[in-house]
Amino acid sequence: MPTGKTSSLETLYGKVSRYCAYQERSSGEVRQKLRLLGADAAVAAKLLQRLREENFVDEERFARAYVRGKFRINGWGRLKIRNGLRAKGVEEDLIRRVLDEEINLDEYQSLLCKIVSEKGLRTAISRGFEPGEAYRSC
Repeated sequence: MPTGKTSSLETLYGKVSRYCAYQERSSGEVRQKLRLLGADAAVAAKLLQRLREENFVDEERFARAYVRGKFRINGWGRLKIRNGLRAKGVEEDLIRRVLDEEINLDEYQSLLCKIVSEKGLRTAISRGFEPGEAYRSC
């Protein structure tokens, strides 16, 4: 007969695994969700490890999806994307590597030029493009 603790652990696992299956999540987001669900630090660490082992949580996969989406769909620059990843708890080395690998420099310059010419420097800078690059664009 299952104990209450095991049963609640499996209930938490079910909730958080569905949360991760819906879209890519960072470890920080999953920890926060577990806290909201009432898990203490030890239980959260155990569940997070299980989620990693079962490939529900993968920090690099999350970072790559985040960068691609924010750049291509939202038209964000590297600064805003970097800050967003930091806020999600992604390590700086991974952020740097993924930004370099996922954002094509020609696409980046093209988007920056388009934003500056259509909407202006202020918009480009507010979207996280480097001010120096925005001034030199096009």
